[in-house]
Amino acid sequence: MIFVYILIFLAPLIPLSERYHTFYEVEQQLLDWDEEFGSNTDPWPSQYPGSGIIYELSQIGLSNQDNLPIYAVKLSYDADQTEDEARVLILGQCHAEEIYGVEIAMEMIDWLLHPNAFYPVNYLDRKLALENTELWVVPTHNPEGLLTVHGDTLAGEWIQDEWYRKNKTDINLNGIFDYVYGPGNDSDGVDLNRNYDFNWIFGDDKYELDYGCSANPSYISNFDYYRGKEPFSESEIQAVRDFAIDKQFLLSIAYHSSRSGCVSEKVIYPWNWAEGKSSPDFEVIDNLGRDIASFIPTQDGITTYLPSGSVSRRGNAHDWFYSQTGCIQYLIEAGTSNIQSSDEQIIEDTIDRNLVGAFHLINRASGNNFGEIGADKYLINGLVKDINSGEILNSEVSILEMDGPMLKPRMTDMFGRYRRLLYPGTFTIEVKSEGYKTYIETDIVPSASSFVEKDIFLEPLSSYNVFLNFNLPSDYDFSSNSKLVINSEWGLEEMELNTNIINLDLYEGEYYIELIGHGNNHFLPIQDSILIENQLDLFYDVKWAKLLYGGIEQNDWTDISGDWYFDDKIYSQTSSYYENDNFSSIDLNQNFSGSDIVTMIKLKYELEWEKDYFSLAYVNQNGEILNQRNFSGHNYSGYNKFYISHLHNNEADILNINLSLSADESLYYRGIIIDDIKIFSDSEGAECFYGDINFDSFINISDIMKILSYVLDNDEALGYYKCVSDINQDDGINILDIAILINMILGD
Repeated sequence: MIFVYILIFLAPLIPLSERYHTFYEVEQQLLDWDEEFGSNTDPWPSQYPGSGIIYELSQIGLSNQDNLPIYAVKLSYDADQTEDEARVLILGQCHAEEIYGVEIAMEMIDWLLHPNAFYPVNYLDRKLALENTELWVVPTHNPEGLLTVHGDTLAGEWIQDEWYRKNKTDINLNGIFDYVYGPGNDSDGVDLNRNYDFNWIFGDDKYELDYGCSANPSYISNFDYYRGKEPFSESEIQAVRDFAIDKQFLLSIAYHSSRSGCVSEKVIYPWNWAEGKSSPDFEVIDNLGRDIASFIPTQDGITTYLPSGSVSRRGNAHDWFYSQTGCIQYLIEAGTSNIQSSDEQIIEDTIDRNLVGAFHLINRASGNNFGEIGADKYLINGLVKDINSGEILNSEVSILEMDGPMLKPRMTDMFGRYRRLLYPGTFTIEVKSEGYKTYIETDIVPSASSFVEKDIFLEPLSSYNVFLNFNLPSDYDFSSNSKLVINSEWGLEEMELNTNIINLDLYEGEYYIELIGHGNNHFLPIQDSILIENQLDLFYDVKWAKLLYGGIEQNDWTDISGDWYFDDKIYSQTSSYYENDNFSSIDLNQNFSGSDIVTMIKLKYELEWEKDYFSLAYVNQNGEILNQRNFSGHNYSGYNKFYISHLHNNEADILNINLSLSADESLYYRGIIIDDIKIFSDSEGAECFYGDINFDSFINISDIMKILSYVLDNDEALGYYKCVSDINQDDGINILDIAILINMILGD
């Protein structure tokens, strides 16, 4: 049973230091700075000559429950313009109680707006940061939580919980903000750093209990890590997501603090999930993380912050930023377990020490390698253009030595520019853009002292007319919108088949085409790989399909090894996640023969990328795999249909269908759920498989009922159904067809 408590305090028991900014103080200060600097084109003629406007205030979203504004500040020379510069993001407070993030973010803005003041980071570093980067600072993206920590009046009552962590989303939908004073047990709210759509499933569900950590097992904060009802359910994280995708940041820091002390004074980055399974860019990320940590002394002055590749997988911002946008983000746990010190000297010292590390990261982006916190350059950048016109191109840029299947393609920005951090070594760059020849250059050697500036010019591909001629059955139903899919290295293009001849203008290269029936058109799917080097006329016979098998039924499967589970679907395991170091397999107990066999499998899957695999294989009587399709990676948001063909089969071969799941020694996921399987062949010389009116692979009483509705004109037979219902092939559906069908059933 879950007990929900509501404690409302008339006044805060332990007032926080006035050094900390409340939400309204943050908002007012940002507005005041906007008044002072937002339209000032020459704020510091001596210190920032020719800077133009250096401050721009934006609102990037609203909080989920109370619609409070989420602000972002742009700091750069000519901040009112969009310029071709590396972008850096500082995310201040995420978790409500971790208020050092607010103070570090606000102090950074203050340092950059006031170059004449004395700060631990010298004037030149600050000037070069504004000159050479576009720096964005979000002081808090959890304004609801910040208000709760400092105290706020809600419905006439004072509410304050200095230990509160989440936002204020009404989880139990009772219209009341349900919280418990002290760490954890707050029924409402979502942990915003568990709400990103990358490994989100491993975050806590509602009302899960907490058991502390090995360093502090007595620290309990139940319910504090709730991931939300779905990825990006919270408007705060939607705002950060959209902002990150729009700005294409190169580097970022997200500030946190650890009241439990489990991860205090650490610099955490993506990722080091298991032995040998670190992020593709890990050498770059790790080197910079170690450098940042080395510039931040611990509070006791004995050592520096500890760098650490992240080992958790639970919907965190830094993993999502890196894998989905290409931005390398560092999570810095600022301060000790005393995360809300009342000692102003400790507060100021914690802010200052962390900002030194932050400016080293900014220097890595800007190329500033001067002074004590200067950074080695080791970066390649340039523009991608059409070799003939000079037009900038939207292109995918990969460093092959630092690429991985879990990474979303990294694209050039609005200026056609790419930027990639490197480390000492030799690299290969690959650039792709639709309609252009792929560019590959090896032996790229970066330097600590200067950027590798490399503009890349792509050569256009020739294009050719390709005619796809489909010999369609006479009863083909054009209104059923059958789907033609054209797949190439540039992605998928889908179109409806509303004519038997499709004229395409395609670039030279390799393509995979697939024609899939829909609605009344149950035909044998067509799949073909083509190489386009000149104009082509391609011809395909479209044949009505014979359904050999369809559905999900446990009794249809044999030789079951492993933990497979059946209900109306097939699951790869009975538990939520499959086991590591595991191979499991099942065989369909029905054999097939014939010239063409096509299997449709409707499934969703979540597997470790290119390490764990689900396979559907055609196996002959000798156990030899004749054809196989492997699935890996993440495709779990919904069920998708896939077609696997074994065409022109040797008539002597008897085929069986095998499903298997293989997993290596580490990193499990949710595995496979199969919603449907259908196996087709052609109609063995006949135009269609007469009598299977309802297309379920059986001829029985249900087919009589279906054909009867056609005879009585309650329904109109189109496409496949018209063919299979006209059993005597006299171009009509009538009582004679019913009589023949009855004889077919009785004969069976």
